[in-house]
Amino acid sequence: MFRMTGYNVVSELQNVAGRSDVIVTTKDSVFIFELKMDRGEDFEKVADLVLSQIDANGYSERFTVSGKKMHKIAVVFSSGGKGIVGWKSLQVESCTS
Repeated sequence: MFRMTGYNVVSELQNVAGRSDVIVTTKDSVFIFELKMDRGEDFEKVADLVLSQIDANGYSERFTVSGKKMHKIAVVFSSGGKGIVGWKSLQVESCTS
């Protein structure tokens, strides 16, 4: 869907610590999506864990010199098969180093 609108999309972008699920870049922003199943756990707990995983695994590091706004997004799916439970995001102001 993002590609059809002209955005640059990369899935499973590898770095030293792992692979980020989906990265979408626009002219002025970088969106880092991590997707997880809730496995019966509380949404907030899972979403916070996913957001900390983005930082812990350094998924945003390669974009820090881009000068773009950084958006870190946790998308949590229901293990009960009901689709998306919810999403939570953090925005970091312009990334410069």
